[in-house]
Amino acid sequence: MTLLCGDDFFVSRDATVAIEPRHPQIDFPEHYHDFWEILLVESGSGIHVFNDQPYTLNSGTVCFVRADDRHLFENVDNLNLINVLYRSPSDFRFLADIGGFLPANNQPDWQVHWQINQAEMQRAKQFIASLAALSTDNSAENIAASEGQFLQLLIMLRQGCYQTGCNGNREQRLQSLLRWLQNNFSEEVDWTALADEFELPLRTLHRQLKQQTGMTPQRYLNRLRLLEARKQLQQSDKTITEIAHACGFSDSNHFSTQFRREFTCSPKMLRQGEMSPVMGKNIQ
Repeated sequence: MTLLCGDDFFVSRDATVAIEPRHPQIDFPEHYHDFWEILLVESGSGIHVFNDQPYTLNSGTVCFVRADDRHLFENVDNLNLINVLYRSPSDFRFLADIGGFLPANNQPDWQVHWQINQAEMQRAKQFIASLAALSTDNSAENIAASEGQFLQLLIMLRQGCYQTGCNGNREQRLQSLLRWLQNNFSEEVDWTALADEFELPLRTLHRQLKQQTGMTPQRYLNRLRLLEARKQLQQSDKTITEIAHACGFSDSNHFSTQFRREFTCSPKMLRQGEMSPVMGKNIQ
């Protein structure tokens, strides 16, 4: 597994923040860092496998990657990222403690994946542009200024994450729906009922969810289910039928068909180690 070292990205050993855009981000094998980073998705989609747990990436996704977290990118589709790299929270030179604005180390991994709306993404990009300008200069004044900008970015991202709710505007309600699907994909989903619950017209829900994820709502839901199924096939001793039902598929034959379309191999072939799964593309 590849180790990415901060010396290859930071302007000097004294620098505490660096900006690394990925336009586009290609499929990238599992790796880890000796630094921390915040990953922001500007546009496109993909799969982020984070400490063996797969997550969907779409516009507005924010992920906090700690030193020694293992992660990889797969099935990317026009995925454009901005990576904000930073030293350990205890190694900042002019900030005493930023830990309170970061996901805690003892939180589950899913809590390091946040979602912000497009207005908040534009605000984040303004802070990042300032950080990019400051992070090329090694003077103490610029390092202090960059740490101040970084703290403001953290505060803004944290507020953006916790402000999304069912009582917010239409875009915030869509973000709440995406978060609900991420946590409840195994349940039986009635799109009309969900549209009512999140106060979104059904046609608007379909249109905006496709704009956000690049997939129809049902296709996006199936991807969440199939990603979890792939993980369970690789990491558990459950039968294929048990996994299908646990992931929201009522019929194991239908599950196997969908799995083959998504990964170009059957659940049985994956379980037996006959093939490595390759994410399917252009399936709507």
